[in-house]
Amino acid sequence: MNEHLRNTRCEIDLDKLERNVNKLFAHLGPDVSPMAVIKADAYGHGAVMMMGYMKEMGIRHFAVATINEALELRRVHRDTEILVMGLTPDNILHYGAENNIMLTIESLHQAQVLDALGVPSRVMFKMDSGMHRLGLTLSEENIAQVVAASRLRNVRIDGIFSHLALKDRESDLLQWDRFTRFIAGCEAQGAVFPIKSICDGIGTMRYPEMRCNMVRPGAFFYGFNPVDTTLEPIMELKSEVVHLTRIPAGEGLGYDLADVADHDRVVASLPFGYIDGCPRAMSHYRGWVSIREQKAPFIGLLCMDQSMVDVTDIPGVCLGDEVVIFSQFHNAMSYPEGARIADFNRNGLEADAARRVARVYLRGGREVGYRDYLMG
Repeated sequence: MNEHLRNTRCEIDLDKLERNVNKLFAHLGPDVSPMAVIKADAYGHGAVMMMGYMKEMGIRHFAVATINEALELRRVHRDTEILVMGLTPDNILHYGAENNIMLTIESLHQAQVLDALGVPSRVMFKMDSGMHRLGLTLSEENIAQVVAASRLRNVRIDGIFSHLALKDRESDLLQWDRFTRFIAGCEAQGAVFPIKSICDGIGTMRYPEMRCNMVRPGAFFYGFNPVDTTLEPIMELKSEVVHLTRIPAGEGLGYDLADVADHDRVVASLPFGYIDGCPRAMSHYRGWVSIREQKAPFIGLLCMDQSMVDVTDIPGVCLGDEVVIFSQFHNAMSYPEGARIADFNRNGLEADAARRVARVYLRGGREVGYRDYLMG
């Protein structure tokens, strides 16, 4: 076991991850491959480590949002397929070619910039089927751009993808129609797309007929999908009690000496704050942690590095007691509950765990992996 330099950590259950992965494979069958979205440090789960574990579980393709995310992964994982889903500026496109990374492009111009490098480059075209975020819209002119790019000597088109807006079935079907018509127009003029993809995790489960030959789930792997509710959330944020004090009636605490009460209270101080992945909106009794399987509400204003909870009604609390901040169990807040309290996005809340929060990977309840980004 690694020596932990901090008692606040994310615990990631690899057994649950593997069960989620196997459920996805069971849904897809043999003709559709998954591309695991591990952007934003794998939604806070630790992208470098998660890529290694997911490869062992049969995932072969991965996607991130930016070229620097891809390069971090490529330094460790030399033989893995990586797609950058966001656009990369012209002046740094060469990093994709030099590191065998698939780059998303939406113009003949960027294909020509890559071709001029004189070395093999790999791209995926982004098609705007109606979400209007990135990509080429359906038109003869844009089809001609893709066809021209497919004829460049040093550029290999690995595929084409889009993204559903997921407003309702009618608008999603309209996007699907535009996507397939764009592809047909390109293929009619000789372009070839080994990979075709329009579905994220929600689309994958909602529209089996739109899976093409590749889907791009993200939150699905981490345990969240509104269609398949049998998935298991795999991450818990934990800490421990480091200080106990008794506050007399009539006294507040923390910044502004807030939350004055008319009774004596026992308060536990915890070595984490809003910068570690627990939003300041949890302050003043709105959120809670679990100590000894009982709810302990946050009192006062969460600090950047520390927080305080009321443990008056929890018998026997001691220094060193485990604190569960986010979990589906232990009477703690779940990530969806925390997101609702903070008026925030669940994926963003998971990804908010700071770099200084170590990631601990478990199998059968035993530590099998550890990543502390501040230790290198």
